[in-house]
Amino acid sequence: MLATFMFMISACGEAGAPPNGSDSAAPVAATDPREVLVEIDMDEYTLLMDASLPAGPVTFELANKGFEEHNLLFVLVESDSTVWEIESRLAPGERRTVMLDFEPGEYKAVCNFSGHEDRGMFTGFVVRERPASEVGSAR
Repeated sequence: MLATFMFMISACGEAGAPPNGSDSAAPVAATDPREVLVEIDMDEYTLLMDASLPAGPVTFELANKGFEEHNLLFVLVESDSTVWEIESRLAPGERRTVMLDFEPGEYKAVCNFSGHEDRGMFTGFVVRERPASEVGSAR
């Protein structure tokens, strides 16, 4: 399952950025019309985001709207495997943009920093196949 979860992280066009880098402070322009923009707001102790996403490229705009640091990881529910984790915590007021490529399945977004998950800072979301009309020859 984890092997089928293909993810890519955008280096936001910076040459020499490590291929396994996980986040960036610079916004990313969506050039692929099939790309989806999802905002994730983190506050004490909630994670707000869309409950359903299409498979494929997704640009996440992360925003820490709280007064504590937060982190973020995505878990594939079926295998209880972490498929992505932010490289460093977000400071209060910080925003970051991250690009990932999702396979269909059920996921959970979690902030597990300093007991936040135990306080309810997680949410589930589903990644669904894109309709055939959205899958073009661009790939």
